[in-house]
Amino acid sequence: MPSVTLAQMRAVEALARTGKFSRAAEDLGISQPSVSTQIQSFEELCRTRIFIRDGHNVSIAPSALDLIAKIRVTLKCLGEVDRVIADTTSLNTGTVSIGFSAHRLIMPILTAFVRQYPALRLTTRGGPSLELADAVLRGELDVAAISQVAPDSRLSSLLLHQSRVAIYGRKGDPMLEKGRLTLADLDGQDMVLWNKSSGTRTLLEAAAAKEGVRLKPVLEVATLDVAYAAAAAGIGLAISIEGEVRSDDHIDVVPLVEPELAIGHYLVTLPECRDHAAIQAFFEVAKDHALEMDGVLPFN
Repeated sequence: MPSVTLAQMRAVEALARTGKFSRAAEDLGISQPSVSTQIQSFEELCRTRIFIRDGHNVSIAPSALDLIAKIRVTLKCLGEVDRVIADTTSLNTGTVSIGFSAHRLIMPILTAFVRQYPALRLTTRGGPSLELADAVLRGELDVAAISQVAPDSRLSSLLLHQSRVAIYGRKGDPMLEKGRLTLADLDGQDMVLWNKSSGTRTLLEAAAAKEGVRLKPVLEVATLDVAYAAAAAGIGLAISIEGEVRSDDHIDVVPLVEPELAIGHYLVTLPECRDHAAIQAFFEVAKDHALEMDGVLPFN
């Protein structure tokens, strides 16, 4: 029985990532018919549908998601082998893809890493924590900085920062004047919440359910800038981890107490990739600069 080839795996990964045969061919530096041939040969080997065609666009078949993730991890490992053979002493080439749920908290680490390894190219992606964790598991991201109550056993994790939950809203909002809020204060209040993929929202909802507090989301968001704008406009109170947003001319930020909720901010990667040179270097820089994750709010 024929075995899968490296060329087939590279074509499959490129098509899965770009969603178009033409872009996959351009990415690989080969002709579009060559990509089509490699994909067809791979699907014949698998005897199952890997991609769903919709005109010129291509998406991954749901049943093939795990297989695509394995291909991505395999290619990462092969790339690491090539790097070791070519250069065992320094990180002169390569790309590291990084996801983050709170840009302000990860920025000191990103800054230090860029200065220490200027030859490496970084790509970044923001989003809710659970979505970023899934992206790491699918092999789409090398590392991610995410907020979770506890480490995910499927990932290799480094605790960067332990944070409290904060509430923010329009400047001068009477709810925020006393400088702190309890969970009971949020009962029935209009709220701007991250979508269900947010680790902070998951923590808050679990605590609210335990305390019998009714949260009232009037707007769900997927990015920090929209959450900030909505809170500043008075649409509702928003949630964050400490340091993610700060009081300014438009919003006030106060701690959530009674109960005081804590969540960890973790750097995560796949266990199979933890010892890859670039990822290992990023974790080392993160260890050295984790305490510089600014933004600890002046809670009294």
